[in-house]
Amino acid sequence: MNASPPTASAASTSNGGGGVKKSKFATKEPGGWEITLDRLREFRLQNPAPVDTMGCERLAEVGDHIPPEVSRYQTLVALMLSSQTKDTVTSVAVRRLQKELKGGLTIQSILDVPSEELNRIIGAVGFHNKKTVYLKQVAEICRDQYKGDIPDTAEALIALPGVGPKMAYLTLQCAWNKNLGIGVDVHVHRIANRLGWVKTEKDGPEGTREALQSWLPKEHWREINHIMVGFGQVLCLPRGPVCPSCPVQERCPSATGITKSQKKKMLLEAMIKAEREEAFGEVEIHAVHAKTENEVDDEEVVKKEKEADEMKVKNEVVEDDTSPYFAQDDGSVEVKEEDDSESMASSSVANGSKVSPLKDTSQLEKDSADIEDLIP
Repeated sequence: MNASPPTASAASTSNGGGGVKKSKFATKEPGGWEITLDRLREFRLQNPAPVDTMGCERLAEVGDHIPPEVSRYQTLVALMLSSQTKDTVTSVAVRRLQKELKGGLTIQSILDVPSEELNRIIGAVGFHNKKTVYLKQVAEICRDQYKGDIPDTAEALIALPGVGPKMAYLTLQCAWNKNLGIGVDVHVHRIANRLGWVKTEKDGPEGTREALQSWLPKEHWREINHIMVGFGQVLCLPRGPVCPSCPVQERCPSATGITKSQKKKMLLEAMIKAEREEAFGEVEIHAVHAKTENEVDDEEVVKKEKEADEMKVKNEVVEDDTSPYFAQDDGSVEVKEEDDSESMASSSVANGSKVSPLKDTSQLEKDSADIEDLIP
Protein backbone atom coordinates (compact mmCIF):
# COMPACT_ATOMS: atom_id res chain seq x y z
CA MET A 1 0.00 0.00 0.00
CA ASN A 2 1.45 3.32 -1.04
CA ALA A 3 1.85 6.00 1.59
CA SER A 4 -0.41 9.02 1.21
CA PRO A 5 1.24 12.39 0.63
CA PRO A 6 1.40 14.67 3.67
CA THR A 7 -1.33 16.93 2.27
CA ALA A 8 -3.80 14.07 1.85
CA SER A 9 -4.12 13.15 5.48
CA ALA A 10 -2.87 14.82 8.61
CA ALA A 11 -2.97 11.40 10.28
CA SER A 12 0.39 11.02 8.60
CA THR A 13 3.10 13.61 9.00
CA SER A 14 6.45 14.14 7.36
CA ASN A 15 9.43 13.01 9.41
CA GLY A 16 11.74 15.48 7.66
CA GLY A 17 13.56 12.82 5.65
CA GLY A 18 11.12 12.50 2.80
CA GLY A 19 9.22 9.66 4.48
CA VAL A 20 5.92 9.61 6.32
CA LYS A 21 5.51 8.66 9.93
CA LYS A 22 2.34 7.48 11.60
CA SER A 23 0.34 9.92 13.71
CA LYS A 24 0.53 9.44 17.46
CA PHE A 25 -3.27 9.45 17.48
CA ALA A 26 -3.57 6.51 15.08
CA THR A 27 -5.80 3.78 16.50
CA LYS A 28 -7.14 0.35 15.64
CA GLU A 29 -10.29 0.01 13.57
CA PRO A 30 -13.20 -0.47 16.01
CA GLY A 31 -15.25 -3.61 15.52
CA GLY A 32 -18.68 -3.22 13.99
CA TRP A 33 -18.22 0.42 12.98
CA GLU A 34 -19.89 -0.24 9.63
CA ILE A 35 -23.14 -1.30 11.34
CA THR A 36 -23.05 1.75 13.59
CA LEU A 37 -22.42 4.10 10.67
CA ASP A 38 -25.22 2.53 8.62
CA ARG A 39 -27.69 3.06 11.47
CA LEU A 40 -26.59 6.65 12.00
CA ARG A 41 -26.92 7.30 8.28
CA GLU A 42 -30.43 5.81 8.25
CA PHE A 43 -31.40 7.86 11.30
CA ARG A 44 -30.19 11.05 9.64
CA LEU A 45 -32.18 10.32 6.48
CA GLN A 46 -35.35 10.09 8.57
CA ASN A 47 -34.61 12.89 11.05
CA PRO A 48 -33.72 16.32 9.61
CA ALA A 49 -31.39 18.66 11.48
CA PRO A 50 -30.45 22.36 11.13
CA VAL A 51 -27.26 21.42 9.27
CA ASP A 52 -29.34 19.92 6.46
CA THR A 53 -30.74 23.29 5.39
CA MET A 54 -28.46 25.82 7.08
CA GLY A 55 -25.08 24.11 7.02
CA CYS A 56 -22.14 26.13 5.69
CA GLU A 57 -21.90 24.10 2.49
CA ARG A 58 -25.47 25.13 1.59
CA LEU A 59 -25.19 28.88 2.14
CA ALA A 60 -23.10 29.96 -0.85
CA GLU A 61 -24.96 31.36 -3.83
CA VAL A 62 -24.70 29.32 -7.01
CA GLY A 63 -25.97 29.67 -10.54
CA ASP A 64 -25.05 30.92 -13.97
CA HIS A 65 -24.97 34.53 -12.74
CA ILE A 66 -22.64 33.69 -9.81
CA PRO A 67 -18.94 33.21 -10.74
CA PRO A 68 -17.45 29.99 -9.23
CA GLU A 69 -14.81 31.94 -7.31
CA VAL A 70 -17.54 33.99 -5.62
CA SER A 71 -19.37 30.81 -4.54
CA ARG A 72 -16.12 29.39 -3.19
CA TYR A 73 -15.40 32.58 -1.26
CA GLN A 74 -18.89 32.61 0.25
CA THR A 75 -18.39 29.03 1.45
CA LEU A 76 -15.16 30.04 3.17
CA VAL A 77 -16.84 33.06 4.80
CA ALA A 78 -19.71 30.88 6.06
CA LEU A 79 -17.25 28.46 7.64
CA MET A 80 -15.30 31.29 9.26
CA LEU A 81 -18.50 32.67 10.79
CA SER A 82 -19.66 29.22 11.98
CA SER A 83 -17.00 28.86 14.67
CA GLN A 84 -18.65 28.82 18.12
CA THR A 85 -21.97 29.66 16.45
CA LYS A 86 -25.11 27.65 15.75
CA ASP A 87 -26.04 26.92 12.15
CA THR A 88 -29.26 28.89 12.46
CA VAL A 89 -27.35 32.03 13.48
CA THR A 90 -24.61 31.55 10.88
CA SER A 91 -27.23 31.17 8.15
CA VAL A 92 -28.88 34.48 9.03
CA ALA A 93 -25.52 36.31 9.11
CA VAL A 94 -24.49 34.99 5.68
CA ARG A 95 -27.85 35.89 4.15
CA ARG A 96 -27.55 39.42 5.53
CA LEU A 97 -24.08 39.81 4.01
CA GLN A 98 -25.38 38.59 0.66
CA LYS A 99 -28.31 41.01 0.80
CA GLU A 100 -26.93 44.12 2.52
CA LEU A 101 -23.40 44.43 1.12
CA LYS A 102 -23.12 46.53 -2.01
CA GLY A 103 -22.55 44.11 -4.86
CA GLY A 104 -23.38 41.10 -2.66
CA LEU A 105 -20.99 38.95 -0.66
CA THR A 106 -17.72 39.17 -2.57
CA ILE A 107 -14.07 39.79 -1.77
CA GLN A 108 -14.33 43.35 -3.01
CA SER A 109 -17.51 44.14 -1.04
CA ILE A 110 -15.86 42.96 2.19
CA LEU A 111 -12.88 45.18 1.45
CA ASP A 112 -15.11 48.14 0.71
CA VAL A 113 -17.52 47.98 3.65
CA PRO A 114 -16.48 49.87 6.81
CA SER A 115 -15.45 47.56 9.66
CA GLU A 116 -18.13 49.02 11.92
CA GLU A 117 -20.84 48.19 9.38
CA LEU A 118 -19.46 44.71 8.80
CA ASN A 119 -19.37 44.09 12.54
CA ARG A 120 -22.97 45.19 12.82
CA ILE A 121 -24.16 42.83 10.09
CA ILE A 122 -22.48 39.77 11.64
CA GLY A 123 -23.11 40.90 15.22
CA ALA A 124 -25.16 37.80 16.13
CA VAL A 125 -22.34 35.29 15.57
CA GLY A 126 -19.89 34.31 18.26
CA PHE A 127 -16.68 36.40 18.54
CA HIS A 128 -17.96 38.77 15.84
CA ASN A 129 -15.36 41.44 16.71
CA LYS A 130 -12.44 39.12 15.92
CA LYS A 131 -14.22 37.67 12.90
CA THR A 132 -14.69 41.16 11.47
CA VAL A 133 -10.91 41.63 11.54
CA TYR A 134 -10.29 38.15 10.10
CA LEU A 135 -12.75 38.70 7.23
CA LYS A 136 -10.96 41.90 6.23
CA GLN A 137 -7.53 40.24 6.37
CA VAL A 138 -8.61 37.14 4.43
CA ALA A 139 -10.26 39.21 1.71
CA GLU A 140 -7.04 41.17 1.23
CA ILE A 141 -4.92 37.99 1.04
CA CYS A 142 -7.28 36.36 -1.46
CA ARG A 143 -7.22 39.46 -3.65
CA ASP A 144 -3.47 39.90 -3.59
CA GLN A 145 -2.15 36.34 -3.46
CA TYR A 146 -4.85 34.19 -5.10
CA LYS A 147 -6.15 36.47 -7.89
CA GLY A 148 -9.55 36.98 -6.28
CA ASP A 149 -10.08 33.33 -5.43
CA ILE A 150 -9.46 31.23 -2.31
CA PRO A 151 -6.57 28.77 -1.69
CA ASP A 152 -7.04 25.17 -2.84
CA THR A 153 -4.72 23.40 -0.39
CA ALA A 154 -5.14 22.62 3.30
CA GLU A 155 -1.85 24.27 4.22
CA ALA A 156 -2.70 27.54 2.48
CA LEU A 157 -6.21 27.64 3.93
CA ILE A 158 -5.00 26.97 7.46
CA ALA A 159 -2.51 29.80 7.05
CA LEU A 160 -5.37 32.26 6.62
CA PRO A 161 -6.33 34.29 9.74
CA GLY A 162 -9.22 32.70 11.62
CA VAL A 163 -9.19 29.47 9.60
CA GLY A 164 -8.51 26.15 11.34
CA PRO A 165 -8.13 22.57 10.07
CA LYS A 166 -11.86 21.83 10.30
CA MET A 167 -12.70 24.84 8.13
CA ALA A 168 -9.87 24.04 5.75
CA TYR A 169 -10.90 20.45 5.02
CA LEU A 170 -14.60 21.31 4.77
CA THR A 171 -13.73 24.18 2.40
CA LEU A 172 -11.74 21.79 0.20
CA GLN A 173 -14.64 19.32 0.14
CA CYS A 174 -17.44 21.83 -0.45
CA ALA A 175 -15.71 24.52 -2.52
CA TRP A 176 -13.07 22.56 -4.44
CA ASN A 177 -14.56 19.04 -4.31
CA LYS A 178 -11.30 17.74 -2.83
CA ASN A 179 -11.59 15.01 -0.22
CA LEU A 180 -8.27 15.39 1.61
CA GLY A 181 -9.31 15.20 5.26
CA ILE A 182 -12.17 14.96 7.75
CA GLY A 183 -13.77 18.14 9.03
CA VAL A 184 -13.99 17.53 12.78
CA ASP A 185 -16.02 19.97 14.83
CA VAL A 186 -17.28 19.64 18.41
CA HIS A 187 -20.07 17.25 17.36
CA VAL A 188 -17.79 14.83 15.51
CA HIS A 189 -15.24 15.05 18.32
CA ARG A 190 -17.84 14.32 21.01
CA ILE A 191 -19.72 11.51 19.26
CA ALA A 192 -16.64 9.67 17.96
CA ASN A 193 -15.33 9.51 21.53
CA ARG A 194 -18.70 8.48 22.98
CA LEU A 195 -18.94 5.63 20.51
CA GLY A 196 -15.46 4.47 21.46
CA TRP A 197 -14.20 4.93 17.90
CA VAL A 198 -11.36 7.08 19.20
CA LYS A 199 -9.89 7.95 22.59
CA THR A 200 -8.98 11.57 22.06
CA GLU A 201 -11.40 13.38 24.33
CA LYS A 202 -8.58 15.37 25.93
CA ASP A 203 -6.68 15.89 22.68
CA GLY A 204 -9.28 18.03 20.97
CA PRO A 205 -10.78 17.86 17.47
CA GLU A 206 -7.37 17.63 15.78
CA GLY A 207 -6.52 14.46 17.69
CA THR A 208 -9.91 13.04 16.76
CA ARG A 209 -9.39 13.88 13.10
CA GLU A 210 -6.04 12.14 12.93
CA ALA A 211 -7.36 9.11 14.81
CA LEU A 212 -10.39 8.76 12.54
CA GLN A 213 -8.33 9.18 9.39
CA SER A 214 -5.99 6.41 10.55
CA TRP A 215 -8.68 3.73 10.05
CA LEU A 216 -11.87 5.18 8.50
CA PRO A 217 -11.93 4.49 4.73
CA LYS A 218 -11.49 7.65 2.70
CA GLU A 219 -14.84 7.30 0.93
CA HIS A 220 -16.52 8.11 4.27
CA TRP A 221 -14.45 11.19 5.12
CA ARG A 222 -16.86 13.62 3.56
CA GLU A 223 -20.15 12.20 4.87
CA ILE A 224 -19.02 11.61 8.44
CA ASN A 225 -19.19 15.30 9.33
CA HIS A 226 -22.71 15.79 7.96
CA ILE A 227 -23.99 12.59 9.62
CA MET A 228 -22.54 13.28 13.05
CA VAL A 229 -23.23 17.01 13.16
CA GLY A 230 -26.94 16.45 12.51
CA PHE A 231 -27.01 13.52 14.93
CA GLY A 232 -25.40 15.69 17.58
CA GLN A 233 -27.85 18.53 16.96
CA VAL A 234 -31.03 16.49 17.43
CA LEU A 235 -30.18 13.49 19.63
CA CYS A 236 -26.63 13.01 20.91
CA LEU A 237 -26.62 16.37 22.64
CA PRO A 238 -23.62 17.74 24.58
CA ARG A 239 -25.68 17.60 27.77
CA GLY A 240 -28.56 15.23 28.30
CA PRO A 241 -28.18 12.97 25.26
CA VAL A 242 -31.42 11.15 24.46
CA CYS A 243 -29.94 7.67 24.82
CA PRO A 244 -33.24 5.73 25.09
CA SER A 245 -34.14 6.90 21.56
CA CYS A 246 -30.69 6.35 20.08
CA PRO A 247 -30.50 3.90 17.16
CA VAL A 248 -27.10 2.63 18.35
CA GLN A 249 -27.65 2.68 22.10
CA GLU A 250 -26.80 -1.00 22.57
CA ARG A 251 -23.55 -0.45 20.66
CA CYS A 252 -22.53 2.72 22.51
CA PRO A 253 -20.33 2.28 25.62
CA SER A 254 -21.31 5.78 26.77
CA ALA A 255 -25.10 5.27 26.72
CA THR A 256 -26.64 6.60 29.96
CA GLY A 257 -29.83 5.75 31.82
CA ILE A 258 -29.76 2.17 30.55
CA THR A 259 -28.99 -0.87 32.70
CA LYS A 260 -26.90 -3.82 31.57
CA SER A 261 -29.99 -6.02 31.33
CA GLN A 262 -31.70 -3.40 29.16
CA LYS A 263 -28.67 -3.21 26.89
CA LYS A 264 -28.68 -6.99 26.61
CA LYS A 265 -32.38 -6.98 25.75
CA MET A 266 -31.91 -4.23 23.15
CA LEU A 267 -29.04 -6.13 21.57
CA LEU A 268 -31.19 -9.26 21.39
CA GLU A 269 -34.08 -7.32 19.86
CA ALA A 270 -31.71 -5.83 17.30
CA MET A 271 -30.48 -9.32 16.36
CA ILE A 272 -34.05 -10.62 16.03
CA LYS A 273 -35.00 -7.63 13.90
CA ALA A 274 -32.05 -8.19 11.58
CA GLU A 275 -32.87 -11.89 11.19
CA ARG A 276 -36.55 -11.23 10.58
CA GLU A 277 -35.83 -8.50 8.06
CA GLU A 278 -33.68 -10.89 6.09
CA ALA A 279 -36.07 -13.84 6.26
CA PHE A 280 -39.63 -12.55 6.34
CA GLY A 281 -39.99 -8.83 5.87
CA GLU A 282 -41.92 -6.08 7.62
CA VAL A 283 -45.05 -8.08 8.58
CA GLU A 284 -43.07 -10.62 10.56
CA ILE A 285 -40.89 -7.90 12.08
CA HIS A 286 -44.00 -6.15 13.40
CA ALA A 287 -45.16 -9.41 14.99
CA VAL A 288 -41.82 -9.90 16.73
CA HIS A 289 -41.81 -6.33 18.06
CA ALA A 290 -45.39 -6.69 19.33
CA LYS A 291 -44.51 -9.79 21.32
CA THR A 292 -41.27 -8.29 22.63
CA GLU A 293 -42.81 -4.98 23.69
CA ASN A 294 -46.02 -6.35 25.22
CA GLU A 295 -44.54 -9.61 26.48
CA VAL A 296 -47.62 -11.52 25.34
CA ASP A 297 -47.47 -15.31 25.18
CA ASP A 298 -49.54 -16.03 22.08
CA GLU A 299 -49.65 -19.78 22.72
CA GLU A 300 -51.18 -19.30 26.15
CA VAL A 301 -53.84 -16.97 24.75
CA VAL A 302 -54.78 -19.48 22.06
CA LYS A 303 -54.95 -22.27 24.63
CA LYS A 304 -57.32 -20.30 26.88
CA GLU A 305 -59.55 -19.35 23.95
CA LYS A 306 -59.75 -22.98 22.88
CA GLU A 307 -60.74 -24.08 26.38
CA ALA A 308 -63.46 -21.41 26.49
CA ASP A 309 -64.87 -22.60 23.15
CA GLU A 310 -64.96 -26.22 24.33
CA MET A 311 -66.81 -25.21 27.51
CA LYS A 312 -69.36 -23.27 25.46
CA VAL A 313 -70.01 -26.30 23.25
CA LYS A 314 -70.52 -28.52 26.28
CA ASN A 315 -73.07 -26.13 27.76
CA GLU A 316 -75.07 -26.15 24.53
CA VAL A 317 -75.32 -29.95 24.20
CA VAL A 318 -78.60 -31.50 25.33
CA GLU A 319 -78.04 -34.94 26.79
CA ASP A 320 -80.19 -37.99 25.82
CA ASP A 321 -81.94 -36.12 23.01
CA THR A 322 -82.43 -38.50 20.09
CA SER A 323 -84.60 -36.20 18.00
CA PRO A 324 -83.81 -35.77 14.29
CA TYR A 325 -84.84 -32.12 14.64
CA PHE A 326 -82.40 -29.34 15.33
CA ALA A 327 -82.96 -25.84 16.62
CA GLN A 328 -81.31 -23.07 14.57
CA ASP A 329 -79.60 -19.91 15.82
CA ASP A 330 -82.45 -17.75 14.48
CA GLY A 331 -85.13 -19.68 16.41
CA SER A 332 -86.43 -21.69 13.44
CA VAL A 333 -86.54 -25.44 13.32
CA GLU A 334 -84.74 -27.56 10.77
CA VAL A 335 -86.34 -30.89 9.91
CA LYS A 336 -84.22 -33.66 8.47
CA GLU A 337 -85.24 -34.85 5.02
CA GLU A 338 -87.97 -37.51 5.09
CA ASP A 339 -85.81 -40.13 3.48
CA ASP A 340 -83.11 -39.53 6.04
CA SER A 341 -85.63 -39.69 8.90
CA GLU A 342 -87.11 -42.94 7.68
CA SER A 343 -83.67 -44.35 7.15
CA MET A 344 -82.72 -43.30 10.63
CA ALA A 345 -85.89 -44.78 12.09
CA SER A 346 -85.40 -48.06 10.23
CA SER A 347 -81.86 -48.25 11.39
CA SER A 348 -82.94 -47.60 14.96
CA VAL A 349 -85.66 -50.27 14.87
CA ALA A 350 -83.23 -52.74 13.42
CA ASN A 351 -80.92 -52.07 16.28
CA GLY A 352 -83.65 -52.40 18.88
CA SER A 353 -84.04 -48.70 19.50
CA LYS A 354 -86.94 -46.37 18.82
CA VAL A 355 -86.98 -42.84 17.39
CA SER A 356 -89.72 -40.66 18.85
CA PRO A 357 -91.24 -37.95 16.67
CA LEU A 358 -91.13 -34.43 17.97
CA LYS A 359 -94.34 -33.37 19.68
CA ASP A 360 -93.34 -30.07 21.33
CA THR A 361 -91.15 -27.83 19.12
CA SER A 362 -90.92 -25.05 21.64
CA GLN A 363 -88.23 -26.90 23.55
CA LEU A 364 -86.10 -27.00 20.39
CA GLU A 365 -85.89 -23.23 20.38
CA LYS A 366 -83.88 -23.50 23.59
CA ASP A 367 -81.85 -26.65 23.13
CA SER A 368 -79.80 -28.32 20.44
CA ALA A 369 -78.99 -32.00 19.96
CA ASP A 370 -75.69 -33.64 19.20
CA ILE A 371 -75.88 -35.75 16.08
CA GLU A 372 -73.88 -38.47 17.77
CA ASP A 373 -76.74 -38.98 20.31
CA LEU A 374 -78.94 -40.20 17.46
CA ILE A 375 -76.72 -43.22 16.99
CA PRO A 376 -77.00 -45.78 19.80
